[in-house]
Amino acid sequence: MKFLKYGLAIVLITAVALTVAGCSKEPLAATVNGKKITVAEVNEKLEVQMEQFAGQYGDMFKGPEGQRMKDQLRQAVLDQLINMELVIQEVDRQGIKITDKEVDAKVKEIIKIYNLKDEKDLEQALKQKGTTVAQFKEEVGRAIKIEKLISKGIKVSSKDIEKYFKDNKKDFVAQDQIMAAHILVQKEEDAKNILEQIKGGADFAQLAKQYSTDPGSKDKGGRLDWADKDDFVPEFADACWKLNPNEISDLVKTDYGYHIIKLIDKKPSRQMELAEVRDQVKERLLMKKKQEVYTKLIDRLKKKADIKMYPMESKATSPQGVAPGGAQPGQPPAQTNTETGK
Repeated sequence: MKFLKYGLAIVLITAVALTVAGCSKEPLAATVNGKKITVAEVNEKLEVQMEQFAGQYGDMFKGPEGQRMKDQLRQAVLDQLINMELVIQEVDRQGIKITDKEVDAKVKEIIKIYNLKDEKDLEQALKQKGTTVAQFKEEVGRAIKIEKLISKGIKVSSKDIEKYFKDNKKDFVAQDQIMAAHILVQKEEDAKNILEQIKGGADFAQLAKQYSTDPGSKDKGGRLDWADKDDFVPEFADACWKLNPNEISDLVKTDYGYHIIKLIDKKPSRQMELAEVRDQVKERLLMKKKQEVYTKLIDRLKKKADIKMYPMESKATSPQGVAPGGAQPGQPPAQTNTETGK
C-alpha cells in the first residue's frame, strides 16, 4: 500500500464509467442506428463524472453557473456514449472475437496494477460502487475488442522511438525517489509506545511485522517500493523527504492512521537514457496513433450512422422541467430530431 492521493474506487469506476449498459428503459436521450441510449444511462455516467470532478474542484456544480457546467458535462457524457455505441457496433459488424482467457489475463493485470490481493479484493472495491465482477469482466471484454479494432495495422519503428525521445528528452527525467519503511497503527497511544521502543533500540522491521496494520508492507518489515513524492499523500511525503537514510520520523498523522517512518535510501533526479524508457516511448507513440485512428473512425462512422438525439431536462434553461422546444425530456422535439452526420 502506497497511501496514494487518489482512491482505488475512482480508478476502477473510470474503467467502466463510459460504457453502454444497453438498458431499454424510457425516456430516451438518443438512438444510434436504432440502439437506445436512455436518460437514465446518461445520468448514471454523469453522476460518476460529477463525483470525480467534485472531489477535485469542490462545489463546482452548485448555483446557476454550476448547473450550466453540469448541463455541458451531461452533453459530453452523451457524446461519449454515442461514440462508444458506434465503436461497439463496428466491433460487432467486423466480428471481432475474444476469449475468456484474454479477459481473465487482463483482469489479473488490473488487480496487480492497483495492488489488490485477488479477485475478492476487486469484488469488494467494485461493490462499493454498485458494480459486480461479472459486469466488470464484460466491460473489460468490450475494451479488449475495441483495442483490437483500433490497433489493426498500427506499428512503431525504432526510428520513430529514437526521434521522439530526442525531441522530448525533458519528458524523461527521473524524479528524485525514496525507499521507506513504515509502521501504521490506528491509535496515537500505540504509535507513541512503538516509537519509544524504536528509540530504545528495538528492531524496526520486527516491530512492523508485529504491530503494523498495513497488509501490503507489514510482512516485509514495513518496507515500501521506490516511489516519487507524488505517489504519497502530502503528510507522508513531506515527512519522508525531510529524513536522511536510516533516520526515523516522529509520529505522522494521515487519513490512514498514525505512521512511524524509516527512510532507507534516496535517489536524486536525473536524465534517463533511451534504453530505460524505450518501452514507455513506444507506448506513447502507440497511444497517439491509436487516438488518431479512433478519431478518424468515429468521424467515418458518424457520417453513415442514423443518430437521433432527444432533449434532456435542464434545470438551468428549462423552466418547470420542460425541455427546449416544448418537448418533455426524453421525447422527440416538436419539429425535428437532432441527427448527426445527416
